[in-house]
Amino acid sequence: MEKLKAFFGYAMAVLAFPLIVVMIMAGVTGLGDVFVEATGLQTAAKFTGGEVVRTVGHGAYETRVHRMVFDALFWERSEGFIQVAWAPLDALPARIDEEIDADGDGQADFRVEVDTANKESTLTPYASWVLDLEGTYRLNDTLAVRVRLRNPSR
Repeated sequence: MEKLKAFFGYAMAVLAFPLIVVMIMAGVTGLGDVFVEATGLQTAAKFTGGEVVRTVGHGAYETRVHRMVFDALFWERSEGFIQVAWAPLDALPARIDEEIDADGDGQADFRVEVDTANKESTLTPYASWVLDLEGTYRLNDTLAVRVRLRNPSR
């Protein structure tokens, strides 16, 4: 049943795409948003970092820990990443030093140190499945790091 739902969802998206393009070109963007919303399409976690699963407040700023992303077309990948973001950008201290529990088991899996002025980061892994630092990024009003992971369930 789930595969049938997925098939019809993708079919609707394929059929709606040309209509949405024409509507955007004609300046009817509000209706295009309705069609996109109806298909249930979402931006892939590869681009957004995944859903935020934990937020830790630090007074003027907060840490947002996203879910671990191993998404693939049909199954999970053997390697993925986790995104950790700090916001708002203008309230961040000059240096962030934080231990992160990636899998939510109550134990820190890695430590990340961020020089917010230079946007440089270092990673200290505690778990064997934490691989290395993928990068440090400025995203709108946040500073984020992505840490490469080996899928612990594989």
